[in-house]
Amino acid sequence: MPRPLDAHVHVGHWKLPDFGGHGSTVEELVALYQRYDWGGALVFPTDEADNRWLLEAVPLTAGSLALRRAFWVDPRSPSELEFLRAHAGGFAALKIHPSILRLPINDELYAPWLEAAADLDLPVIVHCGKWLEMAGYGTTLECAELYPKVRFILGHMGGDLPHLVKSCVREIQRLDLANCFLGTESIREPWLLQFALGELGPQRLVFGSDYNLNHPEVFRRLIEVLDLDDSSRELILGENLNRLLPEGKRFY
Repeated sequence: MPRPLDAHVHVGHWKLPDFGGHGSTVEELVALYQRYDWGGALVFPTDEADNRWLLEAVPLTAGSLALRRAFWVDPRSPSELEFLRAHAGGFAALKIHPSILRLPINDELYAPWLEAAADLDLPVIVHCGKWLEMAGYGTTLECAELYPKVRFILGHMGGDLPHLVKSCVREIQRLDLANCFLGTESIREPWLLQFALGELGPQRLVFGSDYNLNHPEVFRRLIEVLDLDDSSRELILGENLNRLLPEGKRFY
C-alpha cells in the first residue's frame, strides 16, 4: 500500500483565542510525518494567512516526505489574488475558511477566486462547520453548482456533527454534484465514515487530519479500522487527493 497523504495540514501559529497561540514549525511538521512514515501532506497556513512565507518556508520535498502548498484565500485583498496568479506554480490548491473570514463562500467577493480556481485547475478546500449562516455546507454546494469545473473538498465532511454530515451527504446525492468531495478531518465516529462510504463510495472521501490542531495518526487509525478492501482504503488515504490536484503538482 502506498504511504498515506494528508490533505488538511496547517503550519505556523494560530491567532484565534480558542487555539491559544498553538502552532508548529515546518521542521516539527516534517519530523512528525516522517516519524510515522507518511508519504506527503497538503500544507496551508494558519489564520496568520501568510502565503508569501508559506511559499518560501515549505519545500516540495523534505527527505522522504513530499509537500504541496495550499493558498489561504483572503477575498477582501485584491493584491493576494494578484500574488496567487503570479506564483500559481507554487500552489496546488486553495483553502477558504468562511468562519474565520466572517464571510460565507457564496458572497460575491469570492467570485474572482473561484474563477481563478477554475482557470488554474486548483481544487478548493472549504471549512464547513456548525455556524451555518457563515460556514454551512449548503453555501459550498451552491458554489459547486455555479462552478462545475471547480473541485470542492468540504472540510469536516460538511460540518463535523453527525446530523450535518448526513444531511450534506444526502444533499450531494440529491443535487448529483460530481465535483464535491468530503474531507475527513476531525471526524471521530467510524460509523459516520461508514455511512458516507455507503452512500457516496470511497471515491468521494479525502483523508485529512487538521494538523497542527490534531495528530494525524489518531485519524488515520479511524480509516484503518473501517470494513474496507485495500483498494478503497488506498483511495481515501491518498489516491483521491492525488487525482484532485492538477497535473504536474500531484504527489505521484
